[in-house]
Amino acid sequence: MSSPASFRMQPLTVQSLAKQFCHGHYVNTVDARLWRQTFEYIVQMQALPGLDTSSIAALWSQYGGDLRALIKNDALVLSVLKKCLPNAQSHPANGLTLYRGESWFLFDQDQIGFCWTPSEALATTYAKGLNAVESGGVLLKCFAPADAILAAPATAGEIKHNLYICDPGRLLRLTTLALFPKP
Repeated sequence: MSSPASFRMQPLTVQSLAKQFCHGHYVNTVDARLWRQTFEYIVQMQALPGLDTSSIAALWSQYGGDLRALIKNDALVLSVLKKCLPNAQSHPANGLTLYRGESWFLFDQDQIGFCWTPSEALATTYAKGLNAVESGGVLLKCFAPADAILAAPATAGEIKHNLYICDPGRLLRLTTLALFPKP
């Protein structure tokens, strides 16, 4: 008979966390250092076996803000997103107008996030709510050319969320539509 100690989970390694991420699984019990090392490892990998782009897009849509806050390196995050979301999703060939509710602090630091929506109302909700908690929020509007879109809603179930994952550095005509105070 095995002792209870034999049933303990093994600690996550960079390699095992990278595998989890590439399958679209978020592990929220991992510290920032291990996530940064994992993203560095993913960037260096030649091939990403078992890469599930739609699951990674869904993971990023839900937990991207958390990962971004842990990693604190937007260039590294962008490198991973470009590698893991190789523009495989369907998206408008001519690009589209998108909105984002960003925190004023990040906007002021020129650290605009990756998730955007064609819904001004949804972006306003974020600008007034979750993304306004620390410093107030800002409602942004831009034009996203096709080459700026890393992932788009692929199925009817995802379209209700209307989230596009974009390369913020490739977005055009960025405009501030409204500012919201800290709640």
